[in-house]
Amino acid sequence: MSMDTEWDVIVVGGGLAGLSAAATAAQRGARVVVLEAHRAGGRARTVEREGFVLNMGAHALYHGGVGMQVLASLGISPQGQAPPLARYRALRSGRQHLMPTGAGTLLRSDVLGARSKAQLGRLLGLLPRISPATLSRTSVADWIADRALRPDAEAVLGALVRLSTYAADFEGCSADAAVSRLQIAAKGGVLYLDGGWSTLVDALSTGVEVRTGATVLGVEGAPDRVVVHLGDSTLTARRVVLASGGPAAVRRLLPAEPEWGDLGGPVTAACLDLGVRRVPLPGYVLSLDDPLYVSVQSPPARQAPEGQAVVGALRFGARGATEDRAQLEGVVAEAGVRSEDVVTRRFLAEMTVAGTLPRPQNGGLAGRPRVTDTGVPGVLMAGDWVGPAGLLADASLASGQAAGRAATVAVGTIREPSGRIGR
Repeated sequence: MSMDTEWDVIVVGGGLAGLSAAATAAQRGARVVVLEAHRAGGRARTVEREGFVLNMGAHALYHGGVGMQVLASLGISPQGQAPPLARYRALRSGRQHLMPTGAGTLLRSDVLGARSKAQLGRLLGLLPRISPATLSRTSVADWIADRALRPDAEAVLGALVRLSTYAADFEGCSADAAVSRLQIAAKGGVLYLDGGWSTLVDALSTGVEVRTGATVLGVEGAPDRVVVHLGDSTLTARRVVLASGGPAAVRRLLPAEPEWGDLGGPVTAACLDLGVRRVPLPGYVLSLDDPLYVSVQSPPARQAPEGQAVVGALRFGARGATEDRAQLEGVVAEAGVRSEDVVTRRFLAEMTVAGTLPRPQNGGLAGRPRVTDTGVPGVLMAGDWVGPAGLLADASLASGQAAGRAATVAVGTIREPSGRIGR
C-alpha cells in the first residue's frame, strides 16, 4: 500500500459511486486513492454462508440503464442471467395469480377483469411514448391517480412501480423517475449477477488503491488543493469526491451547510435473504396489497450450490423489525420456501436503499443536487441521490462517472480511455 499523502484525486467512500468515480479518474490518467471506513462495496457487498452468496437484499442491474453504459465505458461486462418473468405471481387477497409483466401475461392473467386489462394494456402501450421530463413536478401518486384506472389495474401498476423503484412513498417520489424506470425495465429487463454484486466491486477496484479502515472527519477546500482530515493525519489532493453515503453523511464532511434545501429522508427496506436446499416454486411473488416482493436470485444467477437457491425478500419501506420479519417470513412461504429447507438466513431490519428520492417539489431527477453542488472549492460529490440520471445503482454509477470526469478535467490529467482500467 502506498503511503503517499498527495494525490490528484481522493475519493471518500468505497461504494459503487465512489468506486465509479475512482475508476473513471484513474482511467483518465489521475493518481487516485479511495478512503473507506469499513469494507469496500457499500450496499454492493456480499457475504458467503454455507456456500451461498448473499447480496445486501435482492439486487438487479438494469440492462438498459445508464449503469451498464458506465460499466461498459470502463471495460466491465457484468455476467449473469435474467429472471424468468413467466414465473412471477401476483399475490392479492391471499390468492396467487399470473403477474402481468407484458402483453402475453396480461392476456392470460386472471388477476384483472376485462375492462382493467384493456386500461392497463393501453397504458403500457403508451408508456414508451411518455416523456418523463414532463412529469418532474408530478408525484407518482398524482400520476397514477390521473390515469383513472380501475382499482385492480391501479394495484398492478403500483406494484410494478414499487418493483422498479424500490420505493413505497408515492407522494414523495417524482413521476419522471418512476416512468423512466418502467420504460427501461420494459425495454431491456434486468440481470442477476453471477457471484453476487461484489463482482462489480472487484472489477471497479482493479487498478485503484483502496484504503479501508480510513475514517474521514472533514475536508477543507481551496481552488488549488483540498485537505482531507483523518483521525491522526491529513492527505491532500487537487480534487476530492465525497461519496460517503446519503445527504446527511456528505453534509457532515463539509465545512459549511450546502444549499440543497429539503431533500427528504432515506429510502429504506426490510430484507430477508435465504439460502435454501431446493429451488422453490413459484419463487417469484409480488404483492398487490402490501409493498412486498420475493425473488429467487440464484438460479438464474450462480450464487448457490448446484440444485439449491438464494432467495431475497423485501418489504419496501421498513417499519419495525418484529412486524416486518413476520410479514417477510409469510411471503417467502407464498413463494414456495419451506422452513425445513432453509440452510442459512439473514434479516436486515432497516437497510438504506437510497439516500433519498427525487422529489416533485424539487423538480424530480433534474432537480437533484449536481456533483459540483458541495459549495466547497475543489470538492465534488457522488451518490444514488446526486445528478439527473437514474435511480439506485444506476444513479450511483452515473454520478460517480460524472464526478470522476469533472475531477480529471479540473486537474488536467485527461487521456483517451484505453478500455479496462488498470491495464
